[in-house]
Amino acid sequence: MMEADRKRQNWILLLCLVIAGLIFIAFFWVNQLSSANLAMVSMFEPDEGVLIPYVQRMVAPAEGIYQSLHQFVFYDYYFYGFPFFALSALIALPLRLAGLLDQIPLFMALTRQLISVLPMILAVLILVFMQDGFKSYRSPVLLVFLISIPAVVRNNLWWHPDGLTILFAVLTLFFLNRDDLRFGRNFLLAAFFTGLATAIKLVGLYFFLAVGLTLVLGFFTKRASVRRMIGMSCAFVGIMVVTYIASNPFMLSHWARDTYLQIFRQQTLVLSEGYGVVYAKGFFAALPSIQENYGGLVLFAIPLGCAVWGVFKGKQRLLHALILAWFLPLTITVFFFSHFKFQYWLPVTLPVFSCVGLLLPEKLRGTRWFNKENILRTVLLAIMVFQLGRFISTDANIFEERIGRAENNPRIAFFETVSSKLASLDRQPLKVYYDYRLYMPGHSDWTVTTTFDLLNYGYIQENKFDVLLLLNQRIKDYINPAVQGIDPPEFALSQKFYRDADAGQIEGFKLLFRDDTGSIFIRENLNQ
Repeated sequence: MMEADRKRQNWILLLCLVIAGLIFIAFFWVNQLSSANLAMVSMFEPDEGVLIPYVQRMVAPAEGIYQSLHQFVFYDYYFYGFPFFALSALIALPLRLAGLLDQIPLFMALTRQLISVLPMILAVLILVFMQDGFKSYRSPVLLVFLISIPAVVRNNLWWHPDGLTILFAVLTLFFLNRDDLRFGRNFLLAAFFTGLATAIKLVGLYFFLAVGLTLVLGFFTKRASVRRMIGMSCAFVGIMVVTYIASNPFMLSHWARDTYLQIFRQQTLVLSEGYGVVYAKGFFAALPSIQENYGGLVLFAIPLGCAVWGVFKGKQRLLHALILAWFLPLTITVFFFSHFKFQYWLPVTLPVFSCVGLLLPEKLRGTRWFNKENILRTVLLAIMVFQLGRFISTDANIFEERIGRAENNPRIAFFETVSSKLASLDRQPLKVYYDYRLYMPGHSDWTVTTTFDLLNYGYIQENKFDVLLLLNQRIKDYINPAVQGIDPPEFALSQKFYRDADAGQIEGFKLLFRDDTGSIFIRENLNQ
């Protein structure tokens, strides 16, 4: 590389890092908002609220090193792998040592930034490097485009394992491409990151087609001997398995392993069917979310077409073949074998979107945009520029909603109403049930309980609640005749309860108050 080219590359890299830094700062400002306490976090993002107590327990003071390691490794919430929890706990540890672990806004800002935003930015930078190498104006343009995808923005606004999963998936693609069918050290590094991606959310298993493609191409191009390919393939599987187990050390305990397998089966059922009720699956069920988070399938066809063109005509044919081989298996799964959520598709759509860089000419100066060869490229590029404008508009709305979501929030106001309506019972020890989407910061005389499961009379009677705080929207959702339960007999019992709640006639309770947000039921023999 000539000295002038190297300098230009360094300046472009610096520009991309500056853009990435500004993006990181912007998200840090937003990510500390609307997180005043655990109750507010749980109301807006129940998944986040569930995680906090487990991470706090991982770093809690303990008697001796053994007990400290034990509670750190056996964190009990095995829905997500140990790498996600370990990194989150390492963020929490200095806060605990400084006496700041109860500062929920600070804790949430740090975990969202370092577990979601930072890995996402690194993944995008790696994709930009793979597509352009920081050699031209295309790199900062592609960086801005990728980071503006609404699905990326939404994923950057919560604390969840998907950012890490995306980073490890992109690193797997990076090292498979860098290996260039030589089946050497980079091939084994790809195995390592595949193991990490598998350890967190099992996503790494979907690399079977991309890895298989490298073996097929290696065989036909004879870039390596058959014996070497077989040996390195066995090493790939071995490294992946060892990384998976080492990344989840609780797997070495039979009782923790049994718990993990039980949760795995439960999660498989939930993802394939739904949470208590059957969620719609398939192409048409996914369309609204795709439109909202990815700009729609019609526009997504452009970067997908760029990836296909890159396989047959591009300068990096292997890279684009790997991207497509990675894209297909997970896409089929999230469309047809599970209910669609935007973050499930993001690990494969982000690399596909990076292929839009192929529409940009290497040099702006001297490019004849509307000659016979470039007219289609120019039209497609104009469409994607228009799409970028739509992305930015959507992102602005996402930020605006996020910034103001705690102001004049009806669910927060409902808790103030609850406190007022139950003021006469302040000195009584009440056992209170509340729907998890309601705001419940707690009360000195209340024992509060919630559940993600559907309610029924058996649950209410078994727990002997004094007060029920129900979200009206949840009642409406479950009495909808079009909704089907995963377990029809159990769902029939739940629907009876929710129909009674809708009518204000829950057995053993009386309706004390109802507004547009929620309903307050108190036990009939409760003294006021």
